[in-house]
Amino acid sequence: MRRGRISAWVWGGFGCALLLAPLTARAQMESREAIELQNEILSLRHDLETLQQKGTSGGSALGSAKHAAPSAGAAASGDLLTQLLDRVSTLEDQTRQLRGHVDELTNQVTQQNADLSKKIDDLNFRIDSLDGGKHPPAATGEAEAPPPSVSPPPAPLGTLPVPPEQPAAGAAKDTAKPAAKPTAEAFLEQGHAALARHDYPAAQDAAEQALAAKGGHAVDARFLLAQSLAAQRQFQKAALAFDDTYKAAPSGPHAPDSLLGLAESLTAINAKPAACATLAKFAKEFPAAKPSLRERASALRQRAACG
Repeated sequence: MRRGRISAWVWGGFGCALLLAPLTARAQMESREAIELQNEILSLRHDLETLQQKGTSGGSALGSAKHAAPSAGAAASGDLLTQLLDRVSTLEDQTRQLRGHVDELTNQVTQQNADLSKKIDDLNFRIDSLDGGKHPPAATGEAEAPPPSVSPPPAPLGTLPVPPEQPAAGAAKDTAKPAAKPTAEAFLEQGHAALARHDYPAAQDAAEQALAAKGGHAVDARFLLAQSLAAQRQFQKAALAFDDTYKAAPSGPHAPDSLLGLAESLTAINAKPAACATLAKFAKEFPAAKPSLRERASALRQRAACG
């Protein structure tokens, strides 16, 4: 009867909570093993009773140990009975152990079912709370805001709003004037200042803005751009910028420096034949250049290995 109640309870727990399926299956398996063991015990007991009856009818097999000279058949029956009794005792111990496991698993299933039911109840309570009060009350000590339809309370006397001061007529005219756009000269001044403090990206940006301003200082802007690019070791772009500066004003004040900058950039990118040709053009077109420029050209010839 107890095994039947345990099995029915385990099956009920399995139907209520699928999460407990492995545990319930284990309890059922051990219950079946216990039933098989009990069936085997009953079978052994039946065999034992049969042997006892045979021993009693054939010469007292059970009492063979009490007689001084038992027969060979009685001794064999006594040994068999001893083995059967030991086996029955072992099976009974195993049955008790299995029943203990079943009881333990049953308690675990009960506890887990109770925990699951509690969690479901808590979840239902939270859902009901959310449905019944979607807008929780404000915290204690905080003033609730008035509804949108309620107009704000009137201001007390003596606190009327002060009208803003009207600007003067001259000030209004000054603010109406649009701000003057920076000129190419202003960008060049900013670029030369950035180049002097070794801020080469800022100098490049100022030179590009001076070129975009389309003033009368395009050559100066190109030369500033070439210098800033060379200082950033962007020698390919610097070579193009120096060449554009020279072509824009072959006889201008930046022409000698542009040719030397072009030769230096070509040497840096390993275009030494073109660098040597540029240095030869410098010597031909500016034979009376400043001593500092001639010394620079001589050093560049050595670097480019010009013949």
